[in-house]
Amino acid sequence: MARIAWALAAMTTAGLGLAAPAPARAEPAGWRYEIMWGGFHAGEMAVTHEQRDHTVRTGMTIRTVGLFDKILRLRFAAEGGGQEAGAGELGSEHYQTRFRNRYQEQMLRVLYGGGEAVTVLDEVLAVFSPPPEDDEPAPAVPAEARRGVRDPLTNVAVVGRKAHQAISAGGPASFRVAGYDGRRAYDFDVTVKGARRIDIRGREFEAIELTMVLRPVAGFKPRFQKMWAGAEYTVHIDPQTLLPLRIYTDSFAAATVINAVEPCRMAAEHCAPLLAAGEP
Repeated sequence: MARIAWALAAMTTAGLGLAAPAPARAEPAGWRYEIMWGGFHAGEMAVTHEQRDHTVRTGMTIRTVGLFDKILRLRFAAEGGGQEAGAGELGSEHYQTRFRNRYQEQMLRVLYGGGEAVTVLDEVLAVFSPPPEDDEPAPAVPAEARRGVRDPLTNVAVVGRKAHQAISAGGPASFRVAGYDGRRAYDFDVTVKGARRIDIRGREFEAIELTMVLRPVAGFKPRFQKMWAGAEYTVHIDPQTLLPLRIYTDSFAAATVINAVEPCRMAAEHCAPLLAAGEP
């Protein structure tokens, strides 16, 4: 489940996107999701975006629930900042995460400017227990792998836009997006399959179907490099909001399904709070 959570952060639910430029000031819009792992309710997630003038802010939260929470105690919050770059393109400005598991809590901030992404903050905020004995440091990401990249949240906005463009043009499309999250560099090969109709909890949705395949580039521990290489996600996007309705993968130990359960009209941290009611 922890590895799945990283994947969610890396692709930021894979299908998030933005439609035409929003008004100068717009309220956050997004979805709250239920994460199912191997048929069990494993977590809650929210993804929202907000556009003001030419600046795009995308937020995301993930937390484990139930038995998974007792084992992993996962809390993840992220914000990505992008800027309109002309011709419908987006460029990254910053990416910030706050991550907690049963071992420690840490914060990370990356700036994207001058053609190269630079980590400006990587701080351990608290330590709860020693890491696993077989833990090993991840290899450094060389400068060349941090050039020409976007942050994960802005990247998925780009994916959504390109998917919408492909459907509007009447055909499938394939493209690649390059990302860097402050520790790892990776690409996603994206294929837009076409329009589909899907069912979520007895309710039918029109959707755009994508497949996204992860290609590790740098910064992966050897055992994870092999695990992640070629991991494939099927993503269904709402053609109206261009936000994900469903994400599915069976590339790991058990099938993971993430379904939209209700819309958000507030920031992600309020739509799916990191702390449950009564939690310290």
